[in-house]
Formats: sequence, structure tokens, C-alpha cells
Amino acid sequence: MRAEFKPAQLRLAAQLGLTIPPTLVTNDVEDARKFAAEHGHVIYKPFRGLPAGEDGHAGAIWAQRVDADTFDDSLTVMPHLFQAEVPKTGDVRLTVVGEQVFASRIEAPGGVLDWRRGDWNDLVHTPVEVPGLVKALLHSYLSGLDLVFGCFDFALTGPAAEAASWVFIECNPNGQWGWLPDAPAITTAFADILTRKEAAP
Repeated sequence: MRAEFKPAQLRLAAQLGLTIPPTLVTNDVEDARKFAAEHGHVIYKPFRGLPAGEDGHAGAIWAQRVDADTFDDSLTVMPHLFQAEVPKTGDVRLTVVGEQVFASRIEAPGGVLDWRRGDWNDLVHTPVEVPGLVKALLHSYLSGLDLVFGCFDFALTGPAAEAASWVFIECNPNGQWGWLPDAPAITTAFADILTRKEAAP
């Protein structure tokens, strides 16, 4: 749960040298309006995933564009997380299990902002090579949170071969991966880690 808190994720990612979107956490209406005026298209995101409801299913608030004209005093009730919309050329879901890295570029029909909102059966996955620098920074990220696993979401802003094109969006420390093309290999990677831990003195 500690690793799921988005502001802490963004701070650690930035400290390590990963590129993050311009971000504002505030409950000040004027600050939010100034941020929107400076960056144009602005996205709202929750601080963490929602707890399970009475039906046992976890809720979700997808990343969504917000209109600064709707900002009013209701913002003062609690802090909100706003980000500048990244002019992306694609999305990447990157799963790290121990030292192994599995990455898929994701294309969603209609170029939706958040690919998780639609029918996952319509998503197109393409393997993508991850720059060495990005891999190294992600291992440092997980180490910094005492994790051996994480599902990272990135926005690409240019050629995937260039580390500068990879913009860190978030890391789900308990992310789903069974639907990914690499699921069998990810399963094996998990089994390897669990086997090594069980064999340790």
C-alpha cells in the first residue's frame, strides 16, 4: 500500500532521474487554474487505487482530462493530483520481476487517453525493447521501495530506443499481468523468484 501512493511514486521516479509529467498536488483553486493555463490539456488522477466495494470488486478512477473552467471551491475540500497531458506517441506496459523486464507497446482503438478504460480484447500488443538506462532506473526504483515486482506504465514521446522518450506515469506494485502476451514468461519469472526464496537458509 505504501508503494501505491502516486505522489510518492512520482517523487522517487524524479529523484532517480526518470522523466515524469509536470505535476501539481493542490487544493488551491487559483494554483490549479494557473497550472492548467500554463500546460493546456490537464489530467486528473487519484492518489491510489480504490478499495474493494461491497461486491468485492475494486473500483477505479481512470486518468481523465479536466476542464479548468469547472474548477471551483469544491477543490478546497481535499488535495487533488493534476498532471499536464503528455503528447505521447504510444503507451508501454512494462513488467519487472526480479531482474527480468517484459515490455509491450499498447495500441488502443481510437487513441483513447487511458487504454485501461476500453475492452482489453481490442488492445494491440507489440514487443518493445527497453533502453538500458530505463531498465537500470526501474531496478533502482523497486529496490528503493523494497519490491521485487512492479507493473510500470510509460508514455512514449518519441523513438522507443531513446531513454528520453520514456515518460514515467505510474507503477502498480500489485499489477495484473495474466492478459499480457508475455504472461507465460512472467509466470516462470515469478516461480524462479519464489523457488530461490524457499531455498534460501
